[in-house]
Amino acid sequence: MYIHRMHMSTTQQPVIAKVFKSGNSTAIRLPRSMKPKAKAYIIEPLNGGYRLIDPAVEAKRLKSLRALRGSAPDFPDHTT
Repeated sequence: MYIHRMHMSTTQQPVIAKVFKSGNSTAIRLPRSMKPKAKAYIIEPLNGGYRLIDPAVEAKRLKSLRALRGSAPDFPDHTT
């Protein structure tokens, strides 16, 4: 299982998250060292795992990308 590094510096090593049953659900226990900031995360299935995405961080990233749109006129626009 792939765990997206939430608010972790790139120098830290990947961590192991434990999977367990909670009632009729399956849950993932994140280590305290990860210090998740959001109350909920987007879980994106990947080939062979999952990626956790903090919605606030993703919104900020998309806002920054939108601000860059059109700043390089020679760069191809694949949105149309």
